[in-house]
Amino acid sequence: MTTARRLILMTVKENVSLTAVDAESGKTVACVEVGTLNTGKPHELAISTDGRRGFVSLYGSADYGPNVPDNRIAVVDLTDMTLAGHIDLDLYKGPHALIVDRDGKLWATVDPNRCLLVIDPDSREIENTIWLETPGHFLAASPDGKTMYASSKEYPVVTEIDIVSRSVAGRISVPVGAQAIRVSNDGQHLFVGDFHRPLLHVIDTAARAVTGTHALTGVPGWPFLSPDGKTLAVTTFDEPNARGYVELLDASDPEDSRVVEVADEPFHVLFSDDGTHLHVALANGEVPRIDVAAASITDGGYHAGGSMPEAIVAYDPPVS
Repeated sequence: MTTARRLILMTVKENVSLTAVDAESGKTVACVEVGTLNTGKPHELAISTDGRRGFVSLYGSADYGPNVPDNRIAVVDLTDMTLAGHIDLDLYKGPHALIVDRDGKLWATVDPNRCLLVIDPDSREIENTIWLETPGHFLAASPDGKTMYASSKEYPVVTEIDIVSRSVAGRISVPVGAQAIRVSNDGQHLFVGDFHRPLLHVIDTAARAVTGTHALTGVPGWPFLSPDGKTLAVTTFDEPNARGYVELLDASDPEDSRVVEVADEPFHVLFSDDGTHLHVALANGEVPRIDVAAASITDGGYHAGGSMPEAIVAYDPPVS
């Protein structure tokens, strides 16, 4: 299969859109309204296995905390960049993290219900509801596609889920709660941001235990790994001083770190295919490009077309 020019897809809360920009020129090529202004803000994004649909969680009226939750996941036809409708979750509210598994099923956390849903994206029906006991917010999948992990913000636990049996396989204790999580490329470790302190925890997945804790400059949001798994980029924020950072850590030795200050609170990170550069979505709508080796901002940034972009994903449109 050949592909057309690469696009960068971003969820943008200000204009409740899934926005696509040309990866080379940075020009906006589509802005698909997926939510409802002020009440149904888009957060996370997942792509179908055939690359033809995008799924966008509509978390609700807020970013987190006091929130009037939505109960929909938007479906975008990526072949023509149009809204194809919504998956109605009925009584399940506050969808946030999304992952498409190897069988093409869509997994979604729903905070208020303390559940993880497994959805058939074709029929748009919920196939399974997995009780997490805590309001799972973030998800990460293991490289082998067999295990998923959910973190629960202020609740001090990471829940391990068996993807095949669609059941809870275990629970891992973490101090004072966890932000976003990431699984190492070999599946042996979890990188977990502390809920409200500038710390990164490393978990041994086999032992289901924290084996190391490392200081950060700001409170972590999301950790992301370079394609080769060697560099861990953690977006962090010093809220009292309104200073944002992208912290570049050696994944095998997180004490080896470099820090890049950015203009506003950072959210998701997107590494280049070769891992030499990354883009980071900032609250002010800027998406600067960072040279990983130099640990500095360089030319080639984008703009999301609105404030509060969260997810940023590279997309190579399939061509028939």
